[in-house]
Amino acid sequence: MFEDKFCEQQNPSQFLERRIATLYGATSLAIKALDLVIQEMCKAKGFKRDNGTDYYNHCVDVATTIISFGVKDEDVVCAALLHDIIEDVSGYTQETIKNMFNPNVARLVMLVTKKEGVDYKKPENLEAYITTISMDINASVIKTADRMHNMMTLDEKTFEARYKKAIETEKYYLPFFKLCRYMYPRYENLFYSARAQIEPLIYHIKSFYLEQVRLAEECEQWKAKVIQLQQKNDDYSGKQN
Repeated sequence: MFEDKFCEQQNPSQFLERRIATLYGATSLAIKALDLVIQEMCKAKGFKRDNGTDYYNHCVDVATTIISFGVKDEDVVCAALLHDIIEDVSGYTQETIKNMFNPNVARLVMLVTKKEGVDYKKPENLEAYITTISMDINASVIKTADRMHNMMTLDEKTFEARYKKAIETEKYYLPFFKLCRYMYPRYENLFYSARAQIEPLIYHIKSFYLEQVRLAEECEQWKAKVIQLQQKNDDYSGKQN
């Protein structure tokens, strides 16, 4: 009874901790990566999601997802946990991760890290980024789990941000998932699941957005009509006086 109650109270990072301790050991690199991301990407240091929770929960979810779809390579799990640390946390570089973990973990983290000074709103830059990732099976797995969690938590964003993310995902990431399914059949279920979960969400966001645009335009039209009627009424009143 006490054990069941305790398990129910455990948060996602604790569940992941138990899982990777079982897989790799209590003093493994994966445990070290989990501890590091919890330490560095928490609310106390200014890292939080739009819903107010610690940012590291996103990293935990990405790592949990890839393990659930059969990834057992410890380097890949480490890189999944650390996939945002170079991009977001000051002082962390490829060399830092290489020294703290190993060259392969650092390489994977760099593959999914967007380079400073590059405008990824430009299609050619985003396409190059995704193409580079697609050439590596493990980077593709990490990026897929990352996009899955980002899309599944869009309710934390403004609606405009949701729409932009949905359009970007439809144009660039759905084809990426499809390509990876054929290139990396061992993780076909992950890539298929990503597409299956995200596609209906994109449709819903786009449909709702277009309806909001239509209603806004209709509202503006009615406002214009009201102004015209008021002007006519003012003109008529002036003539009467």
